Amino acid sequence: MSPLPFGTFAAVALLAALTGCTAGAHASLRQPAPSPVSTTAPSPTPSRPSLQVPAGASLVATATTRSIVVRRAPEAGSAVRWRLSNPNNLGAPLVFSVVGELPGWWQVLVPARPNQSVGWVEAGTVRIEIDPYSITATLHRHEATVYRYGHVLWRLRIGVGARSAPTPTGRFYLTELLRAAQPHGAYGPFAYGTSAFSNVYSEFEGGNGQIGVHGTDDPSSIGASVSHGCIRLHNADITRLASTVPAGTPLTVVA
Repeated sequence: MSPLPFGTFAAVALLAALTGCTAGAHASLRQPAPSPVSTTAPSPTPSRPSLQVPAGASLVATATTRSIVVRRAPEAGSAVRWRLSNPNNLGAPLVFSVVGELPGWWQVLVPARPNQSVGWVEAGTVRIEIDPYSITATLHRHEATVYRYGHVLWRLRIGVGARSAPTPTGRFYLTELLRAAQPHGAYGPFAYGTSAFSNVYSEFEGGNGQIGVHGTDDPSSIGASVSHGCIRLHNADITRLASTVPAGTPLTVVA
């Protein structure tokens, strides 16, 4: 089966997207806004509620309306927990990782505080697709494992949050993919946003404390605990991820 499509990269300043992830001389994250580019990822595999999800795969819900109502329970009259815009505030398609299903409804992880928040969206407001990929980041090992249908595809060395600003643990997902205007800058050539938020920073350099997965201009930080919470990869590794793993992919972070 084919992976989800990428569409276009979001055209936003990375400063507004992610919590501060650098340290020392690179603490200033102001960079020019990246330009949107087209990608040539394979076509998606549409999913139906009756379609069995292959082992090791997951479902991604992509918004098909200008806004999405996320409810507390799978009932039309249930309390509204969030109203989210599509595209999101970064200009990227609004996507969710699906964690449950009832007739006419999908239970999804939501990119909002508190971390690991879930809610229900009406089936008619999203398009469901199969995602064969998943990622597990193991902080004490400084290692990310990328899976395809549950089988190890890559093991990648990572940098993670410092003791003063640890990378949050839990079940999250990649919310958008950004391409940097300066590929040799602090974030490297690409950065994913995630549904995780810093437990230390509620705001950082104009951003909302969102945790990212990105490249770096400091390769010596890979394998160390030095960031403000984000997960860093070598630029070659984040480039490989960006050409393979779509937004919506589950991200599990363990200590």
